[in-house]
Amino acid sequence: MNIKDKVIVITGATGGIGQAMAHLFAQQGASLLLIARDQVKLRNLTLALGSGHHWLSADICTKEGRQNVIKLSSELNAKILINNAGISQFDSLINIDEEAFNDAIMINLMAPIYLTRSFLKKCESKDAKTVVNVGSALGSIGYPFYTSYCASKFGLRGFTEALQRELSHSNDNVLYFAPRATDTAINSDAVIAMNKTLGNSVDEPELVAFALLKQLQSTSQRKVLGWPEKFFTRLNGLLPELVDKAISKQLKTIKQFTQPSSHS
Repeated sequence: MNIKDKVIVITGATGGIGQAMAHLFAQQGASLLLIARDQVKLRNLTLALGSGHHWLSADICTKEGRQNVIKLSSELNAKILINNAGISQFDSLINIDEEAFNDAIMINLMAPIYLTRSFLKKCESKDAKTVVNVGSALGSIGYPFYTSYCASKFGLRGFTEALQRELSHSNDNVLYFAPRATDTAINSDAVIAMNKTLGNSVDEPELVAFALLKQLQSTSQRKVLGWPEKFFTRLNGLLPELVDKAISKQLKTIKQFTQPSSHS
């Protein structure tokens, strides 16, 4: 797929990966509709990209916010929706209250589901539409102290896979993109320290954005970034008890870094 001259909607546009995608896609000649809650950041990002781009301050956790996104997407004849907005909570299950857990499920799972449904339904045209759901390697590997995040990203992966098969004879595409740890503000200081101690690789947002662009260009249905993360996602599906043992050896170290939930 060539994204030049196509209108692309990006949620979570002011986050680290969102901004990197915005700059890269604009360089490729796409016209962008940037979605986030912070008006000042949105305005500044849009101005930095030059002419031909749009922004909308909207809370995609609300029905009104999603309706506004879809309305403007339809008016602009958008062809691509990237469900990128998300939050992460690093804490024990007993310390995450119901409201925080619900926030993770809403932002990471339900909002992308509702936006995808409305985008495919309302932005009707003869031209093919593409949705990219940004998941995570932790959407395939249950990781301790990420219960809300894993629950939401596992759900997003299952939703995407089911919809891919549902649309297999249509012109529309739904892709699943799974980064590993990325150097963005979604990570608390504790998570950063934990990744460093465990020797976990952390990608730059620009690398992640480029990988997503390559997936769009190839329309590959699934993409997991990084090694050994890609291997462990496959292994966890086949022999989860082996992954149990590997993570169990890390558990004592992981526990040292737990702290109250962090939001992007």
